[in-house]
Amino acid sequence: MTRADASTLPAESAGTPPRSARYRALKLLALALLLGSCTYFLFQLWDNLHELPPVQWGWSATWVIGLAVLGNLTSVPLIALMWKLLLRDQGVALPYLRSLQIIAVSQMGKYLPGNVGHFAGRVLLGSQAGVPAGKTIATMAMETFWVLGISGIFAVAALMFYVNDLHEGLVDSNHPGYLAALAVVMLGSPFVAVRVVNRLLPGFSRKLGRGQLLAEPRLVTAVMVAGLIALSFVALGSVVELLASELFQHPEIDWLEMILLFAVAWTAGFLVPGSPGGLGVREAVMLTLMGPAIGTETALGVAVVMRLSSMGADALAFGLGLLFRPKQATPAEQDMA
Repeated sequence: MTRADASTLPAESAGTPPRSARYRALKLLALALLLGSCTYFLFQLWDNLHELPPVQWGWSATWVIGLAVLGNLTSVPLIALMWKLLLRDQGVALPYLRSLQIIAVSQMGKYLPGNVGHFAGRVLLGSQAGVPAGKTIATMAMETFWVLGISGIFAVAALMFYVNDLHEGLVDSNHPGYLAALAVVMLGSPFVAVRVVNRLLPGFSRKLGRGQLLAEPRLVTAVMVAGLIALSFVALGSVVELLASELFQHPEIDWLEMILLFAVAWTAGFLVPGSPGGLGVREAVMLTLMGPAIGTETALGVAVVMRLSSMGADALAFGLGLLFRPKQATPAEQDMA
């Protein structure tokens, strides 16, 4: 073969593995990640089962647990919609059902030590669907900033209206203004970060955007994503209230209080490095903040059942995601690749 002939070969024949090989490698890596997540999930599920306080089991309790699982499950379609909206601003038209399937499967990765497995899973599965890894990473960063901003706003409300009434709060409730300012900064940070990266590091921005500069999120997208995040916290806090009032017979509980205090506990679990899915951290904060309001035993029971129902929701989403995974790339996905 002459040098001229070699120069006409496709790039994949000149040392780059073919796309099918890369696809198989990504698929194997994603499978290994998810199998590890499942193993860790089952271990934690068995470990937490023995900490449940006594419950009057019956049809009523079964319905409450079922509703708790469904309530936790609502986070999956909400996250999928957020991701679709953020990708749309980056010029990636990922179908919602494909986004939903990817989020459903990748969420199991959060139970791996390090609390980053679900992010890695989204990158891997998104790449298989034709979404550039850089754009997935950029949208996840925006999503994270907005999650922390909204949870910060919820935490400020908790400090102002509820934590002062508790005997031992975990945070300084006398100065919520600092947290409020931080929440505002987090809400505006995606706009500033994209603009700074585009101006100071255009090469890096084009690498993430596959040849194009990253696009700033649209204001309407920011408002919609913030609303979806707030809705997710409301849904999860409502599950906490349901468990306390119906499963553990604490009907006088304050619905808004449980939403705000759970947001504080969720944020603590999210921020602690290495805590898979906030495991342990979230429950400890729930016990400390909710114990004085609803009793330590009730708070412990709610924390444990909330964790188990969350795991059940993630397992259900994972199973459905695998069941409805595409057999092969769609034409739209092939065009995006």
